Amino acid sequence: MEFLKDIHQDYGARQIVFELKNVATVEREHINQLNRYLTDQFGRFGVMLTRHAPSAAVFRNTIDLWAGQRRCIVIMTDSDVETMVRVYETKQRFPTEVVKAQYIEFVRKCPS
Repeated sequence: MEFLKDIHQDYGARQIVFELKNVATVEREHINQLNRYLTDQFGRFGVMLTRHAPSAAVFRNTIDLWAGQRRCIVIMTDSDVETMVRVYETKQRFPTEVVKAQYIEFVRKCPS
């Protein structure tokens, strides 16, 4: 799994921290809460699972964290989780490929 090796190398992620939020809208404080877990002990890569896509302002907060602290928070929705289940059940791909796709989308929006 090359993606997991890259996450380990680039973010010092010895494990991937997941935060699940069963809320109508993700707020900046939710992002900051996950950010507090992204330490040297766990690494600087986390995934937030939530019901709906974040607002532009909340997404901007994740970009700012990456730019300022090189911490990566990928936000995934119910739809992404459904895709992960589908690819797992049909054995088309590994579910981590869905996380990787969201990560690539995130990185493309980050400043160089």
